This record gives sequence, C-alpha cells and structure tokens, in this order.
Amino acid sequence: METIRYEILEKILRAQLPALEREAVIPQDLPLATVGLDSVATVVLMDTLEDICGVTFPDEAIAPATFRTPGSLWAVLGRLASG
Repeated sequence: METIRYEILEKILRAQLPALEREAVIPQDLPLATVGLDSVATVVLMDTLEDICGVTFPDEAIAPATFRTPGSLWAVLGRLASG
C-alpha cells in the first residue's frame, strides 16, 4: 500500500478543523485538542481518513494517544498503510 504523505494528512486536518491556519505548515507536535478536535470530530476524522487513505483503524488504534497530535496520527497511519 502507498505511503501516506504528511501533506495529505494536513489537507484532511484543515478540512476537519477550521481553527487551523490555512497557509502555515501544521507542526507535527501540535495538540489537536487545542484546535477543536473533540470526541465527535475524532470520529468524523477517523472515518474520513479510512475513506481517503484506504486504511481501517483497528480497535487498539482508536485511542486518545493516536489522535493527540498530527505526528502521532501520521505515525499510526503509516503503520496501517504499510501492513
């Protein structure tokens, strides 16, 4: 399966979280809760990522640590995409 580029994740995050600045690079260590990622937004984001990236989040990946920062989310997506 193809590797998921960080730019794709950024685009999805911008669409889901309007508080993110449109032009700036999203820091991988940005706490997503500070820009509006709550429990409902997390479910929507996960569903969107599954559809666009062609991955399925296993139960063990559906955890607060996965969605804490763009970097943590990208790392999980990379593992899911590679196998």
